[in-house]
Amino acid sequence: MRLPFSRPRPVHDTVVTAVTPLTSAMVRLTLTGPTLPALAFEQPTQWAKLTVAGPAGTRVTRAYTVRHHRPGPGEADFDVVLHGRGPFARWAAAARPGEPVRIAGPRGRLRTPEGADHLLLVADESAQPAALALLAALPPGFPVLALLETGHPRDTLSCGTAADATVRWLPRAGTGRGKGELLAAAVRDAALPSGRGAAWVAGEAGAVTAVRRHLLGERAFEREDVQAKGYWKAGEAAHRGGAEH
Repeated sequence: MRLPFSRPRPVHDTVVTAVTPLTSAMVRLTLTGPTLPALAFEQPTQWAKLTVAGPAGTRVTRAYTVRHHRPGPGEADFDVVLHGRGPFARWAAAARPGEPVRIAGPRGRLRTPEGADHLLLVADESAQPAALALLAALPPGFPVLALLETGHPRDTLSCGTAADATVRWLPRAGTGRGKGELLAAAVRDAALPSGRGAAWVAGEAGAVTAVRRHLLGERAFEREDVQAKGYWKAGEAAHRGGAEH
């Protein structure tokens, strides 16, 4: 039974047309379908549910950020992190053109604080597609500091933006630090500009909570100026947070 306040997600039946390695731990899936020109993609951090064939006739569904949408040819890109041994990551690592994928969505809303003087972007691998999409959408000259954690120095990505952006990649390799720990330390040590700051923080839930607490406490950010989302949680296979990647 559908509750009166629930809204069905638009569904698009697509196929994989390209699988492009981006780093040693991330691939881009390009999907094409006859209804994708009508995909209601409006904001850079929106996500959609992707459903693919799982083992033994099952179906696997996970949420991923819409990285690019090209209405003309009816295409959409989704960047998938190949972390762990989850069923979607295993499927994506072996995906080939022609495989069917059902898209439900997109959903999600970006809360943009009015009057912010600068922006802090904080993301681990899981949130980098959304963070880079947001970075690309910022207005020319807008001050932004992006702190992006990754597994290895070779796993950095291109950061196209017209904003006045300082991008710092934080590779964990050789540090002995767990996922999210470098981000929390980098935020604590960051020299932020004067004026009213806004923050977008996403990644491992525990690290996101620590960063949010620091920004609201020691940094005295206004609560409405901090948008924080736990995309996944260490030790929890099916965390119901935001989009994965």
